[in-house]
Amino acid sequence: MSQEKVDQYKKEKKNRKANMKKAKRHKKMWKIFGPILAILIVALIGAGIYFIPQWTNQKAEETQADQIDYDQLMQMINQSAGSTSEDSIGTDAGSTSAE
Repeated sequence: MSQEKVDQYKKEKKNRKANMKKAKRHKKMWKIFGPILAILIVALIGAGIYFIPQWTNQKAEETQADQIDYDQLMQMINQSAGSTSEDSIGTDAGSTSAE
């Protein structure tokens, strides 16, 4: 068992320079890309918090605006139909009483 440990130590010592270079490279990459990644994540969360309520409110306002337009249209149609029928009733009643 001790011979296995000795062999493993020799392999590690043999590749120590390459492993140190890899470790340093990874450490540098994380020092550069780590903060960029953190800023990106925070920005995406912030954008989601800011824009999602705007998108949902905009959709709600659009549907409410459509309903209001239809309601107003129906009121105008009813008013115009009511005034037209009153005018025709008034003219009919006036013509019959005049005769």
